Amino acid sequence: MKHLFKIFTLLVITFFITSCEKDEDQAVLQNPSASSLKADKTTLVLIKDNESQTAITFDWSNPDYGVAVAQKNQLQIAVKGTNFANPKNVDLADGAKKVSYTVADFNNMMLDAGLAPNIATDIEVRLSSKLGSYNPVNSNVLTINVQPYMTAYPSFYIVGDASAVGWDAGTAQLLYKKDNLSTIYTYLENGKSFRFLGQQDWGPLNYSLDVAGMNAGNRYFKTWSTNLSPSTPENIQFTGASGMYKVQIDADATVKSITVSASPVNTWNPANVYLVGTVNGWNAGTAIPMTSLGNGKFEYTVALPAASEFKFLGQQSWGDLDWGNITADGNTGYLGPKGSNGNIKFDGTGGSYKISVDVKLGVYKIQPL
Repeated sequence: MKHLFKIFTLLVITFFITSCEKDEDQAVLQNPSASSLKADKTTLVLIKDNESQTAITFDWSNPDYGVAVAQKNQLQIAVKGTNFANPKNVDLADGAKKVSYTVADFNNMMLDAGLAPNIATDIEVRLSSKLGSYNPVNSNVLTINVQPYMTAYPSFYIVGDASAVGWDAGTAQLLYKKDNLSTIYTYLENGKSFRFLGQQDWGPLNYSLDVAGMNAGNRYFKTWSTNLSPSTPENIQFTGASGMYKVQIDADATVKSITVSASPVNTWNPANVYLVGTVNGWNAGTAIPMTSLGNGKFEYTVALPAASEFKFLGQQSWGDLDWGNITADGNTGYLGPKGSNGNIKFDGTGGSYKISVDVKLGVYKIQPL
């Protein structure tokens, strides 16, 4: 028994000696030294024809903590004078000390940072280095004068269980685009989520709110209406009451906003839809009943003479349920409700056509038979 007690005592002593030696071997982080950032340009005029060329190269030295540590680095870009209040953050590869950007990539970064196209603007750039829970260390600030160019306004396809199309990217619904504005009158459901795609596929382009915690590739909208909130890491949650809404995106590089407002006509699944126009002398009392397919869908086959015009009604009168071409006279394929529409102007030759309308999705079609 005495031998066992001696052995146990020796083991305890050895443990404490080893622990002390390990404590002595532990590295002690020093206060970090300053980091530094350099760029090979101070003035840049970006030209679309040179998109594949290298625009600018940055190199840097990390803060020194006295021992080797792994740090997460970002470039922070902001319009000069804003004190980096809302910077464009660009993640840098782990262990890298240098990075180059093409004209196309740097131009997109400038537009995301809020620069107006075709106007020379001073920006400020700094390196932000983060180590664990320590406060970030920021480098010196570079000032660079940059003139970006205008790119084509993107197309936006809505997808998600808050929308009328669900989560099938292959059926994502394209918004009507005119210049910088993309608009649709469509159904949204409370408490569910959606986002926008740049194509009827999950990649490469995704658009959501520009907030912390959102995937870097999804960050786009700088401002949004109060009935929207981030659903990180990819989506937007709709917090308004379920119903019909006007969804409008302003893709101007200095704006990048999304506004969701109640439609003037909240009905998405009317009991009846009628066709009125040149086909019946614009007599609402004799408007032609369309065939209901359910869930807000209706269709009707009719002989349309060239230069015909028509609208859709939810009653055989000039009442509140009134849909036509979005915003103004035309044939866009997108519905606008009463107060925000014009006549649908048929621009084909005479013949037999199937006219279909989906009130819930906010679209219509005129198809030859």
